[in-house]
Amino acid sequence: MKPHDSLKADLVAAGKRYSSQYDGSPADQYMRHRGLGPLAGRFKIGFVSEPAIGHDRYRGRLAIPYLRPAGGTAALVTIRFRCISDTCVKDADGTYLAPDREEKHEGHGKYLGLPGHSPHLFNTQALLASRPYIALSEGEFDAMAGEIADVPTVGTPGVSSWRDFFEPAFAGFETVFVVGDGDTAGRRFTETTCERLRNAKPIDLGDGYDINKFTREFGPEAFQERLGL
Repeated sequence: MKPHDSLKADLVAAGKRYSSQYDGSPADQYMRHRGLGPLAGRFKIGFVSEPAIGHDRYRGRLAIPYLRPAGGTAALVTIRFRCISDTCVKDADGTYLAPDREEKHEGHGKYLGLPGHSPHLFNTQALLASRPYIALSEGEFDAMAGEIADVPTVGTPGVSSWRDFFEPAFAGFETVFVVGDGDTAGRRFTETTCERLRNAKPIDLGDGYDINKFTREFGPEAFQERLGL
C-alpha cells in the first residue's frame, strides 16, 4: 500500500470510529438542538470520544466528514471538528443557548481542520441533484438546513475558504442562490461570490440570520419562499 493510500485508510477508519461514537453523545444532543438530528446519519456526523492516533486535540468535538460521491458510495476526503463544549454552547444552567444568542468560543477555534488539508466544498452530492438551481451556504450546518428544506445546498467551510477551482462545479446551473450569514462577513461572502459566479443570485435572510436559524424559526417552506421557489 502506497503511503498516500495508507493515510486515506487512516482517515476512513477515523471517520467510522467517530460515527460509531455519535449515538447518545454530546454531538447527538447538539445536532438535535440545532434541528439537524434527522440528517446526522446521512452525513455520517460523529463525536470524538476516543480519538484516533494523532487526534487528541479534537477530543470532545463534533466530527463533520466531507464526503464525495464515488461510484454509488461515498469517499471521505477530510474531516472538520467543531467545538461543542458546554462552556461555549450552553448557559450557566446547562441549557443550550437560544438561537438569538452567540456561542462563546474564546481562546480556541470554533472549528479545527486536519493539518495539510486544503478547503473543500461540503455536501457535493447536492451538485448531482436534477434541479436547475442550487444553493451555496457559508457553512456545513447551513448546508444541512437547506437540505431539510428540500433545497440542494453546498457549503463552504468559512467566508475566506473559497477557491477558484470551486467555480466550475456551479457552471451548469441556471441559478446559484448564494446565502451568506446576515452579518458583515456573511454579506461580504455573498457579494464576492456573486462577483465570481455569473449565474449567482444573492439571498439575504435578514440581520443575524443564517439558513439554520431561519428555517428553525420560520420553517423550511419560508426558506423556499425566500428563494422564490
